[in-house]
Amino acid sequence: LLPSTFINYTHSLTTLPSSTTASIRIGTRSSKLASAQAVKFQSILHDSGFSRTELVHIDATGDRTGKEASTQKLPLAVAGVDFVEALDEAVLNGSVDVAVHSLKDIPPTGRWKGHPNLVIGAYLGPRATPLDVLITKDGSINSIQSLPHGATVGSASIRRQAQLKANRSDLNIINIRGNVDTRLNALENGEIDALILAMAGLKRLGIIDDEGNPNCGPGSDSKGNKKRYNYNSIPFETMLPGCGQGVVAVTCRSDNTDMLSILKEVNDHEAGIAAITERAFLDTVQVLSPWGGRPPVAGLMRTSEDSSVWVFHGLLATPDGARVLRVQDSLESSRCNEENAHNLGTKAGEKLVKMAGDRFLDGYY
Repeated sequence: LLPSTFINYTHSLTTLPSSTTASIRIGTRSSKLASAQAVKFQSILHDSGFSRTELVHIDATGDRTGKEASTQKLPLAVAGVDFVEALDEAVLNGSVDVAVHSLKDIPPTGRWKGHPNLVIGAYLGPRATPLDVLITKDGSINSIQSLPHGATVGSASIRRQAQLKANRSDLNIINIRGNVDTRLNALENGEIDALILAMAGLKRLGIIDDEGNPNCGPGSDSKGNKKRYNYNSIPFETMLPGCGQGVVAVTCRSDNTDMLSILKEVNDHEAGIAAITERAFLDTVQVLSPWGGRPPVAGLMRTSEDSSVWVFHGLLATPDGARVLRVQDSLESSRCNEENAHNLGTKAGEKLVKMAGDRFLDGYY
């Protein structure tokens, strides 16, 4: 594990095989998941021959560090919870050179306060599995449909809530927040019957392996014994992932040409194609949102089994799940460059906006 530091503390540098003499200061939130993603970026820089790096931890206003999960009346998007602004400010004022984010945390371009002075310079690959996971203690439950009538499910994501309600209107859904461990503890203590989290985060934390089986470590008891949680991936046909879920993005100042050149070298083409399509879709659909965050929107760009075609699935729902609109489009792999990917996402978004009409989300919250 490469060393990390906190802002205002003495920085320790990591010396790697040299192809550049300047230290690259990497901003990251201090949560386990954010730190794991930042260390992944350090490793990619190391493998690419860039010499010196340091991690600088900066907590976002949206972070919760307590030992217990918290609940709130509103979903995160409606409450306007922010996970990027503090890191954005650090990049803009020169405290750090880059910031590492889960792409799904970066607001749509029209609501991203750092844009256009900040840009996404790289998408790291390979993309982690973008699906969501249903977590329970009851081994007989392996899908949303098999949850007991009136079961209490924890999720503060308006996207997940809308799709849950569309599938099971009887479920009791609460806005539960906190880091992964605290939310798992809420499940352990019986505060909720089920929990929905992103598979990508669970894998990066080492809680589950590539087959979805639990590992020792987080999610284990004090003696290292595996807790009896059941992890079942939710098919995208049932719950379409958030735009950019599973992608790690690196931002920097738009005028930092040296850093942009470095990020171009470590950018992953396939992760970038998926991210650009999904972000273009999100940027188009977000105009319908009457509140501070994004609407209940989902998008997934993926290759066909033979990799000959990229297929995009998009979704927009009302928060109560009463109306769910879907769109699908495709692009031959031979034509799938960044420009065409962006155009596909934009056109899919425009089609969905037209289907929805101006008043689709009126009267909610």
